[in-house]
Amino acid sequence: MKPRRFFVEGEPLGPGERLVTGKRARHLTRVLRLGVGEAVVLFDGSGTEYPAEILEVGRQLVRFKVAAGTRIDRESSLDLVLALGLSRPSIMDLIIQKVTELGVNAIIPVKTERAQRWSAGERGASRLKRWERIAQEAARQSGRNLVPHISPPADFSRLLANQKETELKLICWEEEESGSLRTALAEQAGSRQACVLIGPEGGFSANEVERATAAGFQCVSLGQRLLRTETAAITVISLLEYELGDLGLLP
Repeated sequence: MKPRRFFVEGEPLGPGERLVTGKRARHLTRVLRLGVGEAVVLFDGSGTEYPAEILEVGRQLVRFKVAAGTRIDRESSLDLVLALGLSRPSIMDLIIQKVTELGVNAIIPVKTERAQRWSAGERGASRLKRWERIAQEAARQSGRNLVPHISPPADFSRLLANQKETELKLICWEEEESGSLRTALAEQAGSRQACVLIGPEGGFSANEVERATAAGFQCVSLGQRLLRTETAAITVISLLEYELGDLGLLP
């Protein structure tokens, strides 16, 4: 049986002793019931994983003896960014979890005309922190040693400007009548870098689609059936990783 993997926040990992406290320590001891002497694998999101042994278990802490790390690359060959219109919290949580498992490099929540309202300040910071924890856990579960970067929500115009140099740019729209995702991927089979724009629950407005295409995004349809936001995001990321990345290949 392979050792369990755990994400460790804070200072970068390295050989020596490492202390984990708080919620993560309680999860290790009370939920997983790990004990002294058990072997685990630790990672900090930098691309390296570290064999470790539990030296001490307390009510609020776990102390590890960390060995030298090994850089193990389980990342896709496709540099893929998901730009996602702000949706309800449960939908955002699900999408972030699944696209992290599938291999995206970055997730950019986007403020659009029909997006869910974003609360700045402490409430917004709390949501962003939650998304980061979801991505960390999904990376742990899927064996990734890099955790996708999740940006604070971006204005639509800024998102378009920041993706100016991206090789393949797609915006998915349910009203598109001439361009399909299948055709776009066939025409861009050699792309190594992509950004996909998925709308919120209300979709994109015609004005937003026009602005995106003017900025170099290719508008594509996902077919004749209308997909929910979460279904569309997971489907498109899966198809891009299959056609342009490493999904379906042998390790």
